[in-house]
Amino acid sequence: MGVDWVPAAVRDGADPRELASLAAEHARLVRLLGLTSRPRPAGTDEDAAARRFRDVDRRLRELLLVDGRPFRVMVVGRNPRFPPEWRDAAWTTLPPREAGEAYGRWRGWYEDVRAGRVRHYLRRLRAWDMARDLAEAQRELADAAHATEGRANAWARKPRFLRAREDVLALPPVPSVPPPGPAPASAEEDRPQPGQDERWEAVVHHAELLGAAQRAFNRSVPSGLRRGWPPWDGDTGAEDPWLEDFFDWMGAVVRTGRGLYLWA
Repeated sequence: MGVDWVPAAVRDGADPRELASLAAEHARLVRLLGLTSRPRPAGTDEDAAARRFRDVDRRLRELLLVDGRPFRVMVVGRNPRFPPEWRDAAWTTLPPREAGEAYGRWRGWYEDVRAGRVRHYLRRLRAWDMARDLAEAQRELADAAHATEGRANAWARKPRFLRAREDVLALPPVPSVPPPGPAPASAEEDRPQPGQDERWEAVVHHAELLGAAQRAFNRSVPSGLRRGWPPWDGDTGAEDPWLEDFFDWMGAVVRTGRGLYLWA
């Protein structure tokens, strides 16, 4: 089950402060239940959070007229073109004014990205995202390699496999990459930071090492032990037809004075 935005008008007489308060609590509970791009926080009382969510969701819906074609929140909430704090903040209900502001901010950013006007920030963002993806892929590959220890199968005795497993377990740690920092307020404020090119090159080099080790390991083990490559979205400056379809959809919503209800 995915999480969607649905067009929503505010009912006549609804208290804007109550709407804002319920939308904030609704978003907090969605995060607590692990329905966003982040995992559920450790120690969450899922039953209590779900009961609270149902109550808040009902009260929020009472203030809105929800109707229209939905759109997946992940078009922004998991899109590598956007700053991480924008992705995290996307998983919420947006009243009409906030929806209009978000639409302008997201669309303007995408246009800057497509035009290459924030390339320094994007390089830092891409390096940070790639480093996290590589770390997860390397952990999974190392777990698969450890799972083969003690196997007596014929393939597990072959020199090719033994070399491949050794190479996986001998991989160096993924380079440490700090978060990209705040997104520039404008394209004119996009500036390079010390070490950003060196960190990018180190991540790319590690991706080559990990990719080679993974390919060799996958060629030497049964299909159930093979591991896939991180699902990167390619060039963050490339055209994104799904995002452009979203902008067409959201533009129609905000032009009619409506907002977006988070349907989870």
